Amino acid sequence: MSDAIIPIAFFVILAGAIVAVSYFQTQRGRERDRAYAEAMEGYRQAVEASRSEAEAVRLQLTELNLRVKAMETLLRAVD
Repeated sequence: MSDAIIPIAFFVILAGAIVAVSYFQTQRGRERDRAYAEAMEGYRQAVEASRSEAEAVRLQLTELNLRVKAMETLLRAVD
């Protein structure tokens, strides 16, 4: 019986070490995934902001185009 205690204890300690390492690697992976999700949320918000700004610029360009056409019509009428 005493001959089996040392190998059993060795395998129990080895199994505990493997479980502990796996647990901490999983926690590190979860933290990395959480940071990645936060970064992606920031990028999504930046894209939404740039889309709305691009839409505003497009509307301003359309308005300016109409004004230029009106001025062009006015100048042609003077000739």
